[in-house]
Amino acid sequence: MPQESVSKKSILWQDLIEYFILIIGILLTFLISTYSYLLFHSIAEVISIVISGGIFFIGWNSRKYMNNSFFLIVGTSFLFISVIDLLHTLSYSGMNIFLDYDANLPTQLWIVARYWQSLSYLLASLAINKKVNASYLMSSSIIIISILFYTIFTGLFPTCFVEDVGLTPFKIISEYVMESILFASIIIIHKFRKEFNKKIFSLIIFSISATMVSELAFTFYVSVFDFSNLIGHILKIIAFFFIYKAIIEIGIMNPFGLLLRKLKLSDDSLRLKADDLERAYSEFNQIFNASLPLRIISKDCEIIRVNQTYTDLFHLPEEKIIGMKCYDPALSPLGHLCDTELCSMKQIENGKDYYEYELTTKLDTGIEIVSIVQSVPYRNTNGEFLGIIQNFTNITDRSKFEVAMKKSEERYRKLVEDSLEGIWVIDDETNTTFVNQSMASMFGYEIDEMIGANLYEFMDEDGKKIAETNFERRRQGIEEDHEFEFIHKSGKKVFTTMKASPIFDEDGNFEGAMAFVTDITNQKIAQEKIADMARFPLENPNPILRISKKYVLLANIASQNLFKIGEGSRIPDVLTTLVNDAFSRNKNIEMELKIKGRIYNLFIVPIKGKEYANIYGMDITARKELEEDLGRFVSTVSHELRTPVSVLTMSIEFLENHSDKITPEIEKKLREGISRNIYLLKDLIEDILTLSRIDEGKVRMQWNEYQPSLILTDILTLMEPIGNLKNITFRVEISDDIKLYGDSKKVDQIFRIFIDNAMKYSNDKNTIEIKAIDHYEGKYNPNAKDGVLFQFEDNGIGISNKDISLIFQRFFRSDQVSDIPGTGLGLPIAKELIELHNGEVYVESEYGKGTIFYVFFPRIEKEIYTNYP
Repeated sequence: MPQESVSKKSILWQDLIEYFILIIGILLTFLISTYSYLLFHSIAEVISIVISGGIFFIGWNSRKYMNNSFFLIVGTSFLFISVIDLLHTLSYSGMNIFLDYDANLPTQLWIVARYWQSLSYLLASLAINKKVNASYLMSSSIIIISILFYTIFTGLFPTCFVEDVGLTPFKIISEYVMESILFASIIIIHKFRKEFNKKIFSLIIFSISATMVSELAFTFYVSVFDFSNLIGHILKIIAFFFIYKAIIEIGIMNPFGLLLRKLKLSDDSLRLKADDLERAYSEFNQIFNASLPLRIISKDCEIIRVNQTYTDLFHLPEEKIIGMKCYDPALSPLGHLCDTELCSMKQIENGKDYYEYELTTKLDTGIEIVSIVQSVPYRNTNGEFLGIIQNFTNITDRSKFEVAMKKSEERYRKLVEDSLEGIWVIDDETNTTFVNQSMASMFGYEIDEMIGANLYEFMDEDGKKIAETNFERRRQGIEEDHEFEFIHKSGKKVFTTMKASPIFDEDGNFEGAMAFVTDITNQKIAQEKIADMARFPLENPNPILRISKKYVLLANIASQNLFKIGEGSRIPDVLTTLVNDAFSRNKNIEMELKIKGRIYNLFIVPIKGKEYANIYGMDITARKELEEDLGRFVSTVSHELRTPVSVLTMSIEFLENHSDKITPEIEKKLREGISRNIYLLKDLIEDILTLSRIDEGKVRMQWNEYQPSLILTDILTLMEPIGNLKNITFRVEISDDIKLYGDSKKVDQIFRIFIDNAMKYSNDKNTIEIKAIDHYEGKYNPNAKDGVLFQFEDNGIGISNKDISLIFQRFFRSDQVSDIPGTGLGLPIAKELIELHNGEVYVESEYGKGTIFYVFFPRIEKEIYTNYP
């Protein structure tokens, strides 16, 4: 045989061995992930780091002999990639090395490493047939990696991952950017493909393509332990292996040839596993095709498999049944319950693990067959619901033999049809006699490790007490479904649902128990997360946030608008100090904060054992303003009370201490002063009580027909003496024909307030005009109702523009009238009383020239308010 042929054959065998080792290594790494994802991640990254070191060593040492700088750039870049990947591995969740950082740190390091890798491919492809200075390349790489590490560990680098939320838009977009860079590199390398031999070119393209698929996988995970994360790491190993092979092919001796060979399994072991799988599949087919009539129905009600005993029982050929719907009219002789709530598919989909009913089938031959139809879930290896498996037990002739067969078939059904779930059998001393692979994997053991182990070894002390009680119930022949908490080999909790049944021999002696076990750990965790989210008041109008020590985890709309933040944002600067204080002291903190002209009361509440805190905010601006109004009211009332009380006190003391000096004239003046101030106090108290009754809805309206001209005449008669003191003239234009329906006493109070204000704030020798316009139509009647507009006009001091919008607020008094007695309650009372009549009030004023108040009263039908309170 020619030497060249032998050499090629030798190289081919060498390649096949290396690929075989790669496959075995990947399989072993994948199996490790089922035991501990953290261990899998560490091994996968260490393999990548070791390969990266080999790539650098070969690429760097080949620089003296090659004009093509492609492998120099790629090799150098993999040195720095290995450094970044090492830090990524050490900082990964669960390693507990970088304690002050969360899962965002390893994600940031990962994205930096992958950017470095993709850009190095692009730069290397552009440097084909070019000479690059190795020293400049190394020194610039050191500077760049130092800057990147500084930005990551100081918090300047963009956030890539948020706990309980997942990948940030920056991380996902970066993956697609890197995809584009890698694709561009492939295009450029393809352009220079003649510079590489065919095998090297193929290896490079395979490596970059595997990297692209790997990066695509990393765009989907929410948790750092997700399946897509696992696939991404396996593809990363494959990508590194191909570029390593490409560099080896340039002719440099491979110093790391034993790296993956250490993972090699023997051919006998591999064949043994293949034989086991084939034997298991053969046994399944033998059992399925046994005498028990079975059929499998997909979740869209299509019959996808039946066995021979089923077709024999119902005298139907298999080719007619397969592919048809179970409720198809062509199969009507078989009978079904698909259109009722007793449908097996509906019962199983609604959560039942087992369902049976009795079915009567009348064949074309006239023979009637009575069957017990027993249904169980049909799931794949991931536990996903695919449909149901049904067993038809013919009970037409209830012979002892058939009963015995039914029991035997039932046991086989439990062992085979539910085999995708965990199956656990124990003897009467609670020692394990059988577990399937699903059961062993659920707890992190091999089957041999569990056989012979006692049931109570897989639970804590509290669980043991519950299990002892449950086992006694099995002895009593009780079957039941329940949830139970076990302990994984690693020490973590495993939440399960169990369908437990006792086992008795033919003589009725208790032999042990059997259980079908389903791992619901992920469901429990998801339920806790959903419940946690449900408890978070996203639609609360007050600002509410959930924060870690650095980032915002959740924020409702009110808090997003207030602090200009989103989920994954850094904590607002205004809260940083207080949040740090709350976490360090693990104590609730309360504070007041003024933001955008509003005042908020914030409660920072660290949640024990959750590594986050909730911040509950409440807008207390109105309360603060009310407190200020109350303080101003107390001050005003105190001031208003002081004068009449002082006058009363002085007058009474004078009467008591100087009775010998009091003349009839002095006594008359004292009594008038006392009377006047008593009435002043009475009016003040009445104003406060009036507003209180209005607020509490206790004002009772006495509805009657009244004549506004008469009410005004009575008021002016009483106020004329006061007006004469200031030489005030009243000009009234109100027709006696105008009549309205309302509470005349309340209308009297309204008119009195406006007239009193006009007199109080007018100068001497002033004129006050009072007019009424019947059937008024204009801007002060926006709803175009039939009614009367009353106009109160004075030529007094007027109201400034800044005060005019505040005059109807309670207790408001302008600084310009602080020397004039008043409580600031008159106009608010008037406005409330006007609104009780469905009326409206408007004001126009020019400071220094006078004011006009417009009061519009609509006409009210008498019948509407006859019994109105």
